[in-house]
Amino acid sequence: MTDTIFDYLIIGGGTAGSVLANRLTADASKRVLLVEAGIDTTEGATPDAILDGAKPHLPRLSADRFFWTGLNIFRAAEYPGIARQPQFYEQGKILGGGSSINVMVSNRGLPSDYDEWEKLGAAGWGWKDVLPYFRRLESDPEFGNRPEFADLHGLDGPLPIRRVAPGDWSRFTVTVAKVLESQGLPNIEDQNGRFGDGYFPPTFTIRNGERVSAARAYLDGKTRLRPNLLIWTETRALGLIVSGRRIEGVRLRRDGATVDIRARETILAAGALQTPGFLLRAGIGPAADLRALGIPVLADRPGVGKNLWDHSSLSLAARLTPNAEQDAKSAHTTMHQLGIRWSSGIDPAQPSDIFLNIGADPGSGFARAVFWINKPSSNGFLTLRDTDPETPPYVDFRLLSDTRDIGRLKAALAFVQRIFAHPALAAYGLRLALSRFAELTDGPFLADALRDEAAFERYLRENVGGVWHASGTAKIGRADDPLAVADPAGRVYGVEGLRVADASVFPSVPAANTNVPVLMVAEKLSDAILAGAGQ
Repeated sequence: MTDTIFDYLIIGGGTAGSVLANRLTADASKRVLLVEAGIDTTEGATPDAILDGAKPHLPRLSADRFFWTGLNIFRAAEYPGIARQPQFYEQGKILGGGSSINVMVSNRGLPSDYDEWEKLGAAGWGWKDVLPYFRRLESDPEFGNRPEFADLHGLDGPLPIRRVAPGDWSRFTVTVAKVLESQGLPNIEDQNGRFGDGYFPPTFTIRNGERVSAARAYLDGKTRLRPNLLIWTETRALGLIVSGRRIEGVRLRRDGATVDIRARETILAAGALQTPGFLLRAGIGPAADLRALGIPVLADRPGVGKNLWDHSSLSLAARLTPNAEQDAKSAHTTMHQLGIRWSSGIDPAQPSDIFLNIGADPGSGFARAVFWINKPSSNGFLTLRDTDPETPPYVDFRLLSDTRDIGRLKAALAFVQRIFAHPALAAYGLRLALSRFAELTDGPFLADALRDEAAFERYLRENVGGVWHASGTAKIGRADDPLAVADPAGRVYGVEGLRVADASVFPSVPAANTNVPVLMVAEKLSDAILAGAGQ
């Protein structure tokens, strides 16, 4: 096998890698090796915890079975008098990556997100350019068959799109919707086809009650039978093979042995927290940082590891009263039933900057309001700790480093308080308590917290979390942009034979869960790769 030269060697079998492996092997003349460190998810052998559509995400429910271990990060930015502690950041180590373990939401974001990408230097990545790929990846019969949405949706893509119909909502959810309408927020029906503020049934990637990860959608049985596709799972990529200014392949550890695999083109799809590590250890990154670690500089690209985004999040919880619990039990499903897009007004140039879920779960006995900053102003960075590929990077999201994001959180909490104080919901007698994203109640009651502004801001800085949407650390942009790492076709500046094709290339984080934007990126870059094969 060491003598085999592949056309394409894909590092990372997550969301992006699954798409790339499918689309690139559609050309029967191209030999492709897909490498994934985690387990496979073949039909009939996928763990039940992965398939179960009733458990929309797995973090903290399955220990480290499907996750990279040792990945501790800093979330909130340095602030006087507040001691930060690193927290574990779940990253999927399994075929399908985040799409196999995180919330199964199919959220594109807003057209303005992608027009912003183009303004930031990602030529050919505006809304008009990416929409065909969003359509290509999905099968959305509910809205794709409606004339007013037909130009926005696909009907025969590999990813099934489903919603919880309002007729299946609980009485509690219906009450929340009526309260939202009283506050001027309409039912926009389709979060991926209407882009103003409002509420809607969230979209999910589910079929017959089972999760459809990128691996299940793109690496189905028929695709796996292609003779030009080889999938190696439980195989660790150790580093890029450098020859002059060319990347010739990757050194791997498989079945206890180290093996060098060569390819005409190597594609990094390891995610925004691991792809930069491969670049940096190969000598692609900020020259001063590389020299400090004794790494020869191959390409001085200061943006590698910079521009790190996530969506800052908090949650609220209230124990259900008997009446509220009974109303919550009236639903025909346990899935998230209601999503909300809302504008905080902190930056009038950035509408729809808050995303919110409100729901009641009789299984836990709590009502929850989980929200995050859809379009944050704060971003962070990552760096290498040393040159050992086994050592996770130092990661600092610097959430809330821009004070506009503090204002957004405060505005969102005041909005939620207003919703729950409405007579229709106040009748339930629910008292909202601040909580972290994962825990139900570990903070003060919201009404009490809002009275002391200094203490409240301290609480926000100490307890803000992210939502597993790491992105931007090897962004697409112009060659003369010091923060740009790749060109619009994903080719890494300053070297040959290397591309990046995952969330790392986002110039900015979209107002969305990142799974579907990553699918779109991989779909679009697959076309670019095949189009450039003869160059």
